[in-house]
Amino acid sequence: MTSLGSLFLGIAALSAIVSVVSLFWARSMPEKEGEGITNVGYLATYGVLVGTTGAIGVLMSAFFREDFAFEYVAFNHSTDVSSLSWLYKFSGIWAGREGSLLFWAWLLAIFGAYVAYRRISETDDLSNASIGVFNIVQLFFLAALFIPLNDPFKAMDPAALGPQGELLISAGMNPLLQHWAMILHPPTLFIGYAGLAVPFAFAMGALIVGDGSKAWIKIVDRITVVSWLFLGIGIGLGAIWAYVVLGWGGYWAWDPVENASLLPWLTGVGLIHSFTVYRRREAFKKWAVMMSAITFALVVLGTWITRSGIVQSVHAFEEDPLSAWLFGAMIVLPIVLAAIGLVVRSEQFSGADEFESLTSKESSYYFNNVFMLIAAIVVTLFTIAPTFGGKEFGAQDYDAVAHPLGILYVLIMALCPLLSWRKTDAAAFWRRVRLPLTIMAILLVVFLAIWYTQMWPILDQYTTSLREPLPATVYMDVGGNVVDLKPGNPWEPGWLRVFYSLLGMAVGAFAIAVSISLFAQGSQQRAKAKGEGVGTAFLKILGKARTQSGGYLTHLGIGIIIVGLVGSAMFVEDLQLPIPAQPGAQFAAGGYTFTYEDFEEEQLDNGDVVNTFRFAAAKGGSSRGYVEPGQVSFFRQGQTKLNADVISEPLKDVFIVVQEFGPDGIVLNVKVNPLISWVWVGFLLTIIGAGLAAWPKRAPVAAPVATKKKRS
Repeated sequence: MTSLGSLFLGIAALSAIVSVVSLFWARSMPEKEGEGITNVGYLATYGVLVGTTGAIGVLMSAFFREDFAFEYVAFNHSTDVSSLSWLYKFSGIWAGREGSLLFWAWLLAIFGAYVAYRRISETDDLSNASIGVFNIVQLFFLAALFIPLNDPFKAMDPAALGPQGELLISAGMNPLLQHWAMILHPPTLFIGYAGLAVPFAFAMGALIVGDGSKAWIKIVDRITVVSWLFLGIGIGLGAIWAYVVLGWGGYWAWDPVENASLLPWLTGVGLIHSFTVYRRREAFKKWAVMMSAITFALVVLGTWITRSGIVQSVHAFEEDPLSAWLFGAMIVLPIVLAAIGLVVRSEQFSGADEFESLTSKESSYYFNNVFMLIAAIVVTLFTIAPTFGGKEFGAQDYDAVAHPLGILYVLIMALCPLLSWRKTDAAAFWRRVRLPLTIMAILLVVFLAIWYTQMWPILDQYTTSLREPLPATVYMDVGGNVVDLKPGNPWEPGWLRVFYSLLGMAVGAFAIAVSISLFAQGSQQRAKAKGEGVGTAFLKILGKARTQSGGYLTHLGIGIIIVGLVGSAMFVEDLQLPIPAQPGAQFAAGGYTFTYEDFEEEQLDNGDVVNTFRFAAAKGGSSRGYVEPGQVSFFRQGQTKLNADVISEPLKDVFIVVQEFGPDGIVLNVKVNPLISWVWVGFLLTIIGAGLAAWPKRAPVAAPVATKKKRS
């Protein structure tokens, strides 16, 4: 590593070392003598940001100049010629392993500098130790960049370059990444990953100094929620990308790299709820520490899965055994050190981790943590099992576990706001649950009508007995006649799928009803007390009680998502349809009739070829416009991407791609996805709710007092 970018990375690594040494050395010195050394540690944390920013700047400049002297730039530059081409130059930074690791290190440095800035006026032992731990984390990531295979500034083979520095070989960004969602998906995901290092660092700092108070929770609470929020946004954007770009008609396939992003999100749910109990009840202290460590370990596990090459995935990179060992150590050490720390500091971190009654709010938080932890462990074991010679688990295996656990978890989540701390009185619970049950009954009538009209026909059409599983794919001939059925999930015969789907809709209806009732009752109470209209009162609640309202809105979103999942994950009609390559050829799906009209081929300036097929859509004898699925052949990369077209309705999507085409005919894959738009709406509400909960509160104005920088 000899370039300017490498020099900046060296500055960052040196700064991290100086910060760690200074902050821990100062703790062993008298306060007056250690103050200057402590400040050096904080300033050196800023130095990590300066160094990584310089390295990012060098790489970004190389992408915009198309400086192929850097191997990373040559193999990850965009060849796109659309209006988004300049944004793809930015996204080239995180398109490959080397750049994404650098980008992640830069985001870590931003979080580290922010926390150092916020705590430099205090320089207390808790902050010093925690920032020192954070810089140790940064050192691990910076060390990964010094492994040759991860070097983003490695020189390109001169034989691959012409006299003017032009590329003589076919290379460039994976064309599947040239989509607006992939401009946003990795950065939001990495922001979540990097931010979750903060609660881990402060949990370890609290253990080091023996501070079992909620001081560290107050420092990291909002950062944790914001990080979890960005992680959720990243997962959602990845699902959108998978749906519209990969051309398979779904948004979640239990791919190992998809699982990698889900794991810390699951335990992050438990972490946030542990913080709530810690902050309000001085309980769940050990839960909070261990969930901080486990969540960060799963963040690193996600990095290992994606960037070590140990799994086969459309997302994964080249195998790198040395990085695997480095990240493996980063996975094990946080959990082991946190567990040892809790044993050593058992007295300081003793608290009411148990609960008095199964009907208490504490019990719902406890089971929330247990369920999220179990889910994360199961998904982890299923994901990495093939790496260690075990069975390769498919989507049907994950579904067999996810369906019952997910339904039970959402039920517990919905009940939580109706429970009291310590113990819930039966009479009080009945008063709280009456309105939600009434709303649930109304919703269930609507949901059952949707189930019967949109989902039952799919099960009824392709199965002769409920003892059979729903087929995974239905193959038809040119005339639309069924010629073959690909077996579906053997774990779920039709009767079990009916049971899970109806139970899931009932639980989803209850979760939605609880959120609606809480908002309705709160708005009515405020309107009566303040003399406001109900609508005005509702908006005031959203604005003033943001933490509580955000939680309710998130629960509402989860309830809508589970109803959407019943349709879009359990009752998908997957059709393989061959038709003649002749104008006038027709096929039917999702209540529509499609008529083939023409075919267009366009060659772009960069040599890419875009093939577009035009079908007129009609429903009930009325024209519904056109759908234009197609394919793009990328000249430079030698790859082909399917361009899907989708007809979206409130109750279903009709998803169409052209899988094969030639003079003899066209083979289409058509999927009818019931309620998939409900997943997107629920996801949006969940993100808005989490954003409201994370929105900082206005600090009370206090009289100015003389302050003195101190270490406690």
